[in-house]
Amino acid sequence: MHKLLLKNEYPRRPRRPVRAGLIPFPAARKARLPGMQSPTDIQRHLDSIADALRRSRLRTMQRVAGGLLLLAFAVFCLARSLSAHHPAWGYVAAFAEAAMVGAVADWFAVVALFRHPLGIPVWHTAIIPGSKDDIGRNLGQFVENHFVTEEGIAQRIRQANPAGLISGWLLAPGHAVQLGHATAKAFKALLNALDDPSMSQLVKDAATGQLARFDIPANAARLLDLLVAEGKHQQLLDSVLQGLGDYLAEEKNQQQATDFLIAAFGVENVFYKVGTSAIGPRALRSLSRSAHAVLQDPGHPVRERFNGWVRDFVLHLKDDPQWRDFILRHEQETLANARVQALLGGLWGVVKARLLDDLGRDDPAMARQISALARKVGQALAQDARLVAGLNGAIESGSALLVRNYRGEVGRFIEAQLAQWTREEMTDRIELAIGRDLQFIRINGTLVGGLVGLVIYSVTRLLG
Repeated sequence: MHKLLLKNEYPRRPRRPVRAGLIPFPAARKARLPGMQSPTDIQRHLDSIADALRRSRLRTMQRVAGGLLLLAFAVFCLARSLSAHHPAWGYVAAFAEAAMVGAVADWFAVVALFRHPLGIPVWHTAIIPGSKDDIGRNLGQFVENHFVTEEGIAQRIRQANPAGLISGWLLAPGHAVQLGHATAKAFKALLNALDDPSMSQLVKDAATGQLARFDIPANAARLLDLLVAEGKHQQLLDSVLQGLGDYLAEEKNQQQATDFLIAAFGVENVFYKVGTSAIGPRALRSLSRSAHAVLQDPGHPVRERFNGWVRDFVLHLKDDPQWRDFILRHEQETLANARVQALLGGLWGVVKARLLDDLGRDDPAMARQISALARKVGQALAQDARLVAGLNGAIESGSALLVRNYRGEVGRFIEAQLAQWTREEMTDRIELAIGRDLQFIRINGTLVGGLVGLVIYSVTRLLG
């Protein structure tokens, strides 16, 4: 019957070998179901086909059981009408009569589970619809107490070895690449779905808050302490002296520096300008030689004075409240500046544009990085038994904690789901699930009843 339904619903198509690049099976199955756009629609359609099959099989067994009752009635009528012709017909009549009693009694018992027999509200019939709420509550408690247990879940996890399954899946050819591209695709969809003004404001507020909490004096003091402890401040001084000496040693730079000094001091007098232009290059060359002298002499007095300046500066940063307040005040003023706020507000746009540019490529860098990370995780799990045991133990402990904290929710969830069904829906679902098997009770009742009646009749005849 199931095959007939499938044949009528979906015309057969010639089978074709599955090759790389063809539509995968779920997509192909969706394409064969017009009007169905999601796996949920497909599942519902397949469920309706399965229900139709179960309903057909149930009706068939009901007809068989009812047919046996009619057959017993016909045999009884025939045997009663012929009982005067031969004593054997009495035995047949006794069998048929008891078979009818057994068939009717078991029919009543089976029907009483689901509805009132013949629509008559006999006491203690329609048991399932009348006990719908109790069934839901008892089923939830039963699942909680016997299925959703810490020991049962832990044993199942140990048997499944989830860490080994993860490792095998990640190391299978193409899986890491698929995971990387799927993650990148999902992240791209997430980026496009985000509200840009809200995200810009969120990023700006977060950046402003982090920068406002950044203690520049304290961090600068710690950095300088590290530089002084390792002598890095002298290397910094060497770099400055080297650059300054080389710059001032070139004649073209000397003239530029002299012009800068004249402009900086606002020299307007012609004689002063001429004097400065004449003396400036010579003074700058002397300054260049002095810089090289300090650079070449590790014990030069300038270096010692520089050490003192740095130490004093560090002490001021650490202990001088005026310095600290001055720096922090300027830090807050800088953060509150409109241009700085505009710059921080544009961070999200820049980050999003860079990410979308990468994710829009055929092979995004993010996908490659995720794929590489996935392969490393798979290899680590495959090579390190302790890591596998630790991950399995963590999953087992986490599942035990979930069961301990939320096991009661399972029963309530089952009860709530069943409470959404009407009495008719629940009756129909249960009858479709077990109704066909219950018809064998009617069949067995007919046959067993007939045999019991035959035995009673035979014993009665033997006893006279």
